[in-house]
Amino acid sequence: MKILKKACYWPVGVAMTLQIDQRLEKIEDLPTIPHTLQKVLSSLDEVSTSARTLEEIIRTDPILAAKVLRLANSPLYGASGEVNSIDRAVVLLGFEEVKNLVIGLSLTSSFSGNLGVEGLEARALWIHAIGVGTAAKMLGSRVDGVDPEELFTAGLIHDIGRFVMCLHFPEETKELIEICKKRNCPLAKAELEYGLSHSEIGAYLATRWGLSEQIISIARYHHFPKSAGSDARLAYIVFLADMLCHKLQLGWGDIGQSKNEKILVPKAIGISPEAVKEVALELKASKEEIEHGWGSLID
Repeated sequence: MKILKKACYWPVGVAMTLQIDQRLEKIEDLPTIPHTLQKVLSSLDEVSTSARTLEEIIRTDPILAAKVLRLANSPLYGASGEVNSIDRAVVLLGFEEVKNLVIGLSLTSSFSGNLGVEGLEARALWIHAIGVGTAAKMLGSRVDGVDPEELFTAGLIHDIGRFVMCLHFPEETKELIEICKKRNCPLAKAELEYGLSHSEIGAYLATRWGLSEQIISIARYHHFPKSAGSDARLAYIVFLADMLCHKLQLGWGDIGQSKNEKILVPKAIGISPEAVKEVALELKASKEEIEHGWGSLID
């Protein structure tokens, strides 16, 4: 895998943002933030947040609790058969890891089933999102001054606008896919030219859900990190994580994304090409377990 040090990005237009927001405001049945996810994120803002608080939140949702235990016992976490309770999961996997499981499982339950657009399947999109979250966390752990756990959540959220596009703008989304096939270009690029961006839609939904300003900014700018201002470094990390997952074909694969495309390492991250290669190898080693472990729990 060849690693380069420079990358090019597309600009975002203010007019597009306003137009998309106006259209989204007319949709009455946009999904609300999953209840369990809201409780977890709200609890994290409290100084007294503890493993016991997280355990109590999980126990109020028996289906979620069962999924957490199933995933905790999968080969992905190496604790096969040892995790038989939520408190045991916290002890063996750690508070942050269990919190990430809850966030991931809560999010994947918000959009599932048939999205109605060929080429954009919910399961594949979520596996990609889990992969990007995982890769972003791995990259973040090698960079000073960033929170790897926040990057995991940002990775999960980064493409959430695609689900809204499929469900509420299906004909336009299908037309965009046809454009990509004819021009052999990435879907995000076609969206910008067309005037309907999953990034802007994702940022709008993240705002409605009351997510952090950093998460909103990354959702909006993960394809053009330079525009993210004070959050540019985090957006660059998710951008790079996204590229790694496409390169490794982890989950959904962009129609116009070449398998032979070189990985570009933005200088703004402050990470060496060698460290990126390490992350790529770790992610590749975990690919099958991510696909099987998480994939078996996504409806």
